[in-house]
Amino acid sequence: MSAEPAIDPTAFRRVMGQFTTGVTVVTVQRADEIHGMTANSFTAVSLDPPLVLFCVGKTARMAAFVLDAAGFAINILSGAQESVSRQFAGAQQAAGPIVELLDGPLALPIANALATISCATEAIYEGGDHWIVVGRVIELREAAAPQTPLVFFRARYCQLLEPRTAQPERDPWTNESLRIYHDEWSEGAGNLDMEPEL
Repeated sequence: MSAEPAIDPTAFRRVMGQFTTGVTVVTVQRADEIHGMTANSFTAVSLDPPLVLFCVGKTARMAAFVLDAAGFAINILSGAQESVSRQFAGAQQAAGPIVELLDGPLALPIANALATISCATEAIYEGGDHWIVVGRVIELREAAAPQTPLVFFRARYCQLLEPRTAQPERDPWTNESLRIYHDEWSEGAGNLDMEPEL
């Protein structure tokens, strides 16, 4: 068996940067200490039970908090919160705290976030030089007014255009055909009835 080719870490990061993501800040509380970390390595895992995950480097300060805490909060940032993301990424620590924290069941949500997902830690797995942290959702919060999200692409912050004003009357989240992760495709599967995803 031939050895696997070595993957250049810089090339790996550059290629992964082609995947556009939202931006979150993960907050944890351990006793009287509060810590946060900017992360775009976040995803939903399961609807039943509701599970999400994020990844944290094993050598990051955040890792010690996550391993000890009973839970965490995922704060999905709005387009107006780039400075919040930069602070929790370590870029603006000297400027002091610039966020308001709210009361939460296990961790403190960030005020004015697009949404906050509070979780009890369900499991933590090894993932190379990172921990894969799975949380069971125990509380959901959404912004009262519509906002655009903060977006990350090719190692830069971006803004989305405002969504189209003509919206369908039905609730899109109840439409199975719009959930792209529900559809599968196989070559040679025969007559496929494909609908536009979005």
